[in-house]
Amino acid sequence: MDSFTDVFGLGGALNKGGIAETFMCIVVAMLVLRIELQRRAVTGPNFGSRQGSGYAEGCQRILRQCAPEAAGVVACLTLAAALRARGDGMSTAGVVDDAAWAQIKADWPLLITADTLLSLQAMLRFVVVVSAVLRCDGSRVVPLADEVGALWLGAGLARLVYGFRASAYLLDGPLGGNLPVACEISVIPPLFVVGRNSLWRAPFTVVAIMVATAIFAGRNHLNLANDIVADSCFIAAHCMDFLASIAYLLRTLLVDGGPRGSAAHISMGFVHLLMPAQQSLSAYYFLRAFEASPALVGAGRPFDMLQIGNVAQLGAYLGAASLYLAECFDGQEYRTNNSESSEEMSIGSNTMGRASVLPEPEPPTTF
Repeated sequence: MDSFTDVFGLGGALNKGGIAETFMCIVVAMLVLRIELQRRAVTGPNFGSRQGSGYAEGCQRILRQCAPEAAGVVACLTLAAALRARGDGMSTAGVVDDAAWAQIKADWPLLITADTLLSLQAMLRFVVVVSAVLRCDGSRVVPLADEVGALWLGAGLARLVYGFRASAYLLDGPLGGNLPVACEISVIPPLFVVGRNSLWRAPFTVVAIMVATAIFAGRNHLNLANDIVADSCFIAAHCMDFLASIAYLLRTLLVDGGPRGSAAHISMGFVHLLMPAQQSLSAYYFLRAFEASPALVGAGRPFDMLQIGNVAQLGAYLGAASLYLAECFDGQEYRTNNSESSEEMSIGSNTMGRASVLPEPEPPTTF
């Protein structure tokens, strides 16, 4: 997708004022999140104390429980680093001259090209979905299931359509080419398993959502591939990703994570951790490297939809992760209070028992 240099205003997409404003928004969001966690969880970690070391031990325990997922993430990052070390690759579109390709590599010295961000997202998305399938046996409700899985399935199918119809949408760079396509194909069966309940329970609703998304994408699409079907499928995939993020946030508000240590609870914690991480790659890509160009607008306002939609997805996943963390802290506070109450009741009952076995005082002797 780096084949059109006017799409990627590398180095000029965000001016200094925009960067400062974005940084301020991130700082404010982090402060609000910290205050909210302290308000909802008065037993928050106190670093430098025994309580802080207890939280560190808890993080180590969670890491041990999520060892397969952690191994998957490490494998993806190792593969990405190996491909990056092997070479920079060349544009798969075949229409970028040497000067333009050299400029792209100069603007992205570490990643070689911005498409590396989307390739990493495809790899991490595969790990997330596989974790949700293997950890959850269907006995408990989790956020990444049913409606979210069905919407992600539709987005994955749309990606396959525009990927096979137009080479302009193939990703470039060391992680480009067939690797992200393979990840998109591999994620389809797990997504079907995750979202099959919604497909059987409400097929007409799912079809209606797909049709409405297709109509919206047809009215707001790019002109990157000179193929209205491929260009519309590109927008439709991101629209369904946006709807999936909203459904994910709503399901996080409604579902129960299950008992601590269960497979469902471990999977939810890992998914809540990785969903904002993988979405931040896409949000940064469309904000930093996908500059609006009137020549590439097929209809409507596709650039606004891509930028606003991806940032909104990141906000939804961050909100879901915040709710999950707050719920975990609240549950820990509740168990701590219950244990203290149980200890007090136990001490009180022991005191009453000792008082009941004391000898009764003898009556006074009168003369």
